[in-house]
Amino acid sequence: MTASLVLDAGLIGGRSIRKSSRNPASILGAIVFPLLFFALFNIVMRRIMEARDFDYVQLLPSTIVVQAMIFSAMSSAYFVAEDRVTGITGRFRSMPVHPLAPILGRAVADVARAFVSLSVVLIVGVIVGMRFDAGIGWLPVYVAVGLLFALGMALLFGLLGYVVSTPEAAVSAASIPYLPLLLLSSGFVPVEDFPGWLQPFVEWQPVTATIDALRALAGAGDIARDVTLALAWSVGLIVVFGAIATRRVRSVA
Repeated sequence: MTASLVLDAGLIGGRSIRKSSRNPASILGAIVFPLLFFALFNIVMRRIMEARDFDYVQLLPSTIVVQAMIFSAMSSAYFVAEDRVTGITGRFRSMPVHPLAPILGRAVADVARAFVSLSVVLIVGVIVGMRFDAGIGWLPVYVAVGLLFALGMALLFGLLGYVVSTPEAAVSAASIPYLPLLLLSSGFVPVEDFPGWLQPFVEWQPVTATIDALRALAGAGDIARDVTLALAWSVGLIVVFGAIATRRVRSVA
């Protein structure tokens, strides 16, 4: 059963990657948008944060990486909904395909796109001054934490693709968790800058956990604590939404 899932998801993921590679908007989103956000926040916030003794060049790249992971994962909502509306999902059901393979295969394609975005952001981050003060040996862990988070979010957004009516509605629905999770996080300002009643949510939600873990791996935090929390969130997202998606896809016509 596990072998079937891996094989089927790999084949469907390959199809999704080929489909995305022929879409200029997908390539634009993977490379240009992360760089644009990086430049804008660096210009707007750098002097403000450095006036408060924050090394923004060191902290910002991890935020943009997590933002790119979410943005890459959001495409699952659109493409899963498109496959369902066009009948591809129904065709998969009539074939000897593992029920989780369609959404997992789409997630694999999104993780591949996320890897491109992560690589671009890290290269530019290093160019402008980011350093792995904790040791360059943590770089593979940094990449793994980011991509595991992308996988969990891709399953979440892929599930949205099964419950909305159209691909366009899927895009709108995907922005509902995206905006509050990113903006109400430690990504752009410290947790302490939020109202007291909101700080517990900001501190313990998955986006903050992942950003803090990446920053720790780059040398600004407690690696053991922050990475453990981030991995717990990512594995939880994968298990919970993978299980829900498996049940949902069985009922999709």
